[in-house]
Amino acid sequence: MKTMKRGMRFQTKLVITLALVVTGVSIALVTAIEAKVRQSYVERFSNEFQFLMAGVERSRQKRSDDFLELCRGLASHSFIVESLKGGKTTATSGEFWEHYRKSVFSMEEPRAKGQPPGNGKRTAGNGDLLNKMGKIALMNLDGEVHDLPSPGPTGASAKRGQYRKLNIQTTQAEAAFERFLEEDSQQTLYRPIELADRKAAVLEMVSTPVKDPETGEILGFLLRSTAAETDAERSLERYQEEFGINDRIKSGIYVGGEVFSRTLTPDFSAAMAKHIASQLNSESSGSEERRFEVTIGEEDYMIYLDAISADHAILPAYQMAAFPISALRADLAEIRLRGSGIGGSILLLAIGIAFLLARGLSIPLKELAAGTEAIRNGNLDHQVKIRSSDEIGELASSFNEMAEELKQKAMYRELLGKVSDETVAQALVSGSLDLELGGEIKDVSVLFCDIRGFTQLTEEMHPGEVIELLNDHMTAMTTLVRKHGGVVDKFVGDEIMAVFGALKSYGNDALNAASCALEMIEERKRMNEQAGHPIHIGVGVATGEVVAGCMGSVDRLNYTVLGARVNLAARLCSAAGPLEVVTDDETVARISPPPEVELLSELALKGFSKPVQAYRIESIPQETALSEPALHS
Repeated sequence: MKTMKRGMRFQTKLVITLALVVTGVSIALVTAIEAKVRQSYVERFSNEFQFLMAGVERSRQKRSDDFLELCRGLASHSFIVESLKGGKTTATSGEFWEHYRKSVFSMEEPRAKGQPPGNGKRTAGNGDLLNKMGKIALMNLDGEVHDLPSPGPTGASAKRGQYRKLNIQTTQAEAAFERFLEEDSQQTLYRPIELADRKAAVLEMVSTPVKDPETGEILGFLLRSTAAETDAERSLERYQEEFGINDRIKSGIYVGGEVFSRTLTPDFSAAMAKHIASQLNSESSGSEERRFEVTIGEEDYMIYLDAISADHAILPAYQMAAFPISALRADLAEIRLRGSGIGGSILLLAIGIAFLLARGLSIPLKELAAGTEAIRNGNLDHQVKIRSSDEIGELASSFNEMAEELKQKAMYRELLGKVSDETVAQALVSGSLDLELGGEIKDVSVLFCDIRGFTQLTEEMHPGEVIELLNDHMTAMTTLVRKHGGVVDKFVGDEIMAVFGALKSYGNDALNAASCALEMIEERKRMNEQAGHPIHIGVGVATGEVVAGCMGSVDRLNYTVLGARVNLAARLCSAAGPLEVVTDDETVARISPPPEVELLSELALKGFSKPVQAYRIESIPQETALSEPALHS
């Protein structure tokens, strides 16, 4: 029997399966928690950035229509017009600033009725008001910006920062600048500036076209500017202080390839500008909010970027906010650490449970496997221990019941083998033999073997000796019948009836029957040399069609064959002399190559109306042998 190759143990499979399940669930839970934590951080960052942008928008809204109208009035002042023309001015700078001061006074706080401009308590706050008014500059049509110094408290020009020349080197910037020059309306610009201490900043400017009063042509632009980031950043700082935010947001304005902020270091601003430029180059233009992560130095940041200038601006400007995500990284690391710890603990627990479950399953399964091996080796008394009342216990109980049934079947087969031929017993147990009364036509060879002078031989013998003598004789003859593929049909006194080709046919049943008959004679001669009572037998063989099947009563059956050829074999056995084999012409005709026979005189046999031609078989060629059995259909 082929032995199955042993594979992975069930206990190992169960442990691996549970380990994979626990690991997968742990990873999924940690991933989901990480995503939720990251989402909460992103939502918080988005809210803070929206707060910053709202502050920027509020800063813009502070410029009222009155102030825009003021800028238009300033742009038409003769000093401004003549300054952009490049000729001699009839008005002085002091006259312009006096006009500017009076206009601002009238805009900021209406005078009391009857109070002259520039008089009273308002005069004391002129310096603060001028600082609040912002910086005034002129830009010509070449993009060159010139500061218009404002008079200080002592009448001298205050030291103010110098504008950088407008960068219009790229084709896109040149096209934007051309569109800017064609606009006959006020616009908002964002321009870098170098302060007196060489620090860089960015200003938010209101650009007002300056026209020639005679021709109506645009001569240049009046720029009124204030710090773009001051109000928004201060609001954000107050917000962070109010809510106790430890990781402060780094904010600024990106314009012209640089980041400007009064709170950022130059190195940080330069590194941030590179990341923003790379991001803007990789994405399509637009005013939508952008979000991406960068690493600057040893810190990780989530960057928010939103356009604050018009799409067609000469220098596009973006409000930038960098949120440190070290806390997020720390939270995610802690989640992974705790998740790994919890997952590892659950995994160890699962492995322990799996080991116990596997042990509870493997021990009964091993016992069942050992029981199966014992049954296969013929130990039908083997029983397995029932350890539980669950499915495993039911399986063990079923195994024991199966072993008991196999034991009973083996006992029945053994009993059948003793009261009938072994081949018939196996066919009855396996169910291949129909137990219904009746039969079918079969082509067989029938052999009868009878002891000559049995009555005289045993007349003076003790019955026990007679039984022993018969048992030895029948055992030897039965062995030869089975050796040649025959079936012992019955024992009748001292006579043996055997059939060849009823249950199993070897394709040469006549040859097998004749060979068995000759070997019976030789075996009997050998036994007579050692027996105290020599026995002489005669054997008859006949071949042909018979009826084969289970015959008898409904509660007592016997598998046998009936027919004329059976009677003929019995009569030929009676006609045979001591240690002779007599057969019919049909048997001789079916043996190939032909046997050596002696033709006998026609026999007048009882029950046959015509004489029967008989032959005495002398020998059979040695090259004959049993072939593989072929069941009758």
